Amino acid sequence: MEAEYVALSEAIREVCWLRSLHNELGFKQKLPTLLWGDNEGAVAMTKDPQFHQWSKHIDIKYQAIHKWVAKGFVHIESCRDQDQTADILTKPLPRVKHKKHVLEMGLSPV
Repeated sequence: MEAEYVALSEAIREVCWLRSLHNELGFKQKLPTLLWGDNEGAVAMTKDPQFHQWSKHIDIKYQAIHKWVAKGFVHIESCRDQDQTADILTKPLPRVKHKKHVLEMGLSPV
């Protein structure tokens, strides 16, 4: 859960920088940026700023995630799905799923 939370925190830092860049270029961001997380614990922790026994060891620099969610700049949703295309990059898959994900990523001619 900690690694996923840190990854979400880093992604939110990038999102905030990109939102700031867009605003400077004159493209006002009216809606929050949607960010998907695939770890239920990490997603729940971004929405609940209360520190729990199992999360108190996470570095304080990653806790700013709550501020951006509370201000409405970022909206985090859970995308727990057994059929995620990113699975091809993180785990071994059966041949059928592997081929499906390769096609979804556009890495193979149809």
